[in-house]
Amino acid sequence: MDEQQKYFAHTNDRGKEHWQLLKDHLRNTAHLARSFGEDAGIGDLAYTVGLLHDLGKYSEQFQARLEGKHIRVDHSTAGAIELCKLYEKTEQEPLAKLLAYCITGHHTGMLDHGDSTDLAGDGTLSSRIKTRVQDYSAYLDEIDQAEFELPSHLGIQPIKNNWGFSLAFLTRMVFSTLVDADFQETETFMKCSMDRGGFENLETLRDRFNAYLERFNNPKREIDRIRTETLQACVRNAELDKGFFTFTVPTGGGKTLASMAFALNHAVYHGMKRIIYVIPFTTIIEQNADVFKQILGSESILEHHSNFDWEQGTGAGSGNADNQTNSTLSKLKLASENWDIPIVVTTNVQFFESLYSNRSSRTRKLHNLAQSVIIFDEAQVLPKEYLFPSMYAVRELVVNYGASAVFCTATQPDLGKFLPEGCTLTELAPDPQKLFDFYHRVDVVSLGKLPDEDLLVRLNNHKQALCIVNTRRHARELYIGLTGEGAFHLSTLMCPAHRKQVIKQIRSRLMAGKACRLVSTSVMEAGVDLDFPVGYRAVAGLDSINQAAGRINREMRRGVEKLFIFEPETPHIKKTPGYIAQNIEVTRSVLRDFSEKSISIDAIQSYFSLLYSLKNRHDFDYKDILACFNKSQPDRLDFATAAEKFRIIEDDTVSIIIPYDQAARVTIEDMKATPYPASLLRKLQPYTVNIYVNEYHSMARLGVIEMVAGKFAVLTDMDLYKPETGLDIPARSGGDALFF
Repeated sequence: MDEQQKYFAHTNDRGKEHWQLLKDHLRNTAHLARSFGEDAGIGDLAYTVGLLHDLGKYSEQFQARLEGKHIRVDHSTAGAIELCKLYEKTEQEPLAKLLAYCITGHHTGMLDHGDSTDLAGDGTLSSRIKTRVQDYSAYLDEIDQAEFELPSHLGIQPIKNNWGFSLAFLTRMVFSTLVDADFQETETFMKCSMDRGGFENLETLRDRFNAYLERFNNPKREIDRIRTETLQACVRNAELDKGFFTFTVPTGGGKTLASMAFALNHAVYHGMKRIIYVIPFTTIIEQNADVFKQILGSESILEHHSNFDWEQGTGAGSGNADNQTNSTLSKLKLASENWDIPIVVTTNVQFFESLYSNRSSRTRKLHNLAQSVIIFDEAQVLPKEYLFPSMYAVRELVVNYGASAVFCTATQPDLGKFLPEGCTLTELAPDPQKLFDFYHRVDVVSLGKLPDEDLLVRLNNHKQALCIVNTRRHARELYIGLTGEGAFHLSTLMCPAHRKQVIKQIRSRLMAGKACRLVSTSVMEAGVDLDFPVGYRAVAGLDSINQAAGRINREMRRGVEKLFIFEPETPHIKKTPGYIAQNIEVTRSVLRDFSEKSISIDAIQSYFSLLYSLKNRHDFDYKDILACFNKSQPDRLDFATAAEKFRIIEDDTVSIIIPYDQAARVTIEDMKATPYPASLLRKLQPYTVNIYVNEYHSMARLGVIEMVAGKFAVLTDMDLYKPETGLDIPARSGGDALFF
């Protein structure tokens, strides 16, 4: 009797007797996917897609490819075809189609549904199901079709009037378990890495954090007593049922420690798996991550953002010592792929774009969001144009996948209006208005119209002062007008490594009582821990004014200080940018009604209520992303289109790499010498400045930009990068669109 033919999934360089059997890969992946899906309640669905995902490898053509023949073989469609065929005209047919998105997309990404007129090759799910694939029936000798059983009930609470969105989110979760299991199973066979896991558990981290908090039990200053009361309230509230929470605390009220105290205690109390701390700006993410690392140790905390350098173990350019071992860094790097680690500190961009991505590399982490406490720091800057799709996604995580969400800010917007019906938010702070009354350390005073020359007289007469304006050009021109020592400038025309150094100098001078006058854009408003005795703010949204006030008299070491609001009278500013103008008009209206208590709960609620009333629903989902999942048939989903639309950072800017210091210059030379320059981009993120396309073209015409590998722009003339103000964009570029 002939020996039964063997079918393989993967090869290696150790000889055919060591190749991986296809049935082993499918079963291993299925079991791993099931374990990944348990926390999300989708273990059985994950098992099924794991067993089906590589069914096309049973074809003779794919096996010939493994033997060395140079042929292209579609091995990702067969399993989807088989599943849809098995459940055709049954009540599970729609569910089979949902899983087909996962199977067909596990390498190239989940597709749009398309329609019945699509032809094979059109790049939609409908067209893929019609594709003629190579015979894969040999699988029947090794896998029982009974194992492809699908449930009749999904066990989720769909959004009323938008079943499609909830089904799409379920599909993403299943897809996440599949691609993570497929990656890890293949990785294990190839022995690429065995360095995953081994982190401390949340109970250990909770106990360590609570022990650290004991140092605040006997506060001497009144401000520290109030901070401790807020913190203790968060610990007590940790036993509340899982759900949606707000945490409304004035700037300087100890929000960072208190929110983490709630998260750790809440997670352990409910048997949850991890903490996800989501921060809007990379300018402050390292600051918060450093606080957590100093208390808990760095081994179980992942920073996942563009400025983190895996080789250094720190934010590049920071100069901070971080004695992480190579083994720890290796594990953290692997954890960045799927967030399988107790604490993750990340950005809005990374978090929300991953939720809407259709690509395997970005979605591997989604199943690990189940049973997590997700903290959104500075919630007032959640992307407004995407508020409906963002909050709908958060709703799915909380209602259907066991997460809790906490929205932290001193300027709490009415996020409940962007959640589907039936979602209630619970406040964690003991008495937000009482806290605002206590933290009354700044009076907002309106100066009306103020010419630049008068503003500069005021600034130059102060020993220490902060001034925040709305455009980069205005900030630069005011900085030039500062006199004497201790003058500083901050804007996004300075690369992150440069800004970090300047902030360190500013903090040192403020603490030493030395002269220090800073002109900045809004880049330093949220989360930058600086304490000025007086401030000036060009009129803007009331949330921005409140954030600016948080940098004045922060530690309440002085009496009530002043934040002066002014209407700039600047020759070069002909028109206020549209995205600021409406916020300013609303602010003017609110300040008229709340002139005595402009920094208060009532004022900020009035501000957001009026601002939202001037917009329509489309303004908060301006690319109609929800429409990608709200079809007449809920299994007709457009994953690829939604992924393309959901981009918090748009493509109308160009990143310029600045050879700011020796580390940057060495890495740039390494980029030029390697055939894979993109592999070094992470190390260069702290040395980039984003400018608009028209500004880039102006610089390119001057011949001051070199393209590495045809697509990475590097500044070649450092005379255009000023040590005080950063990149000097030619005036002919037009406008001043960026206001950060």
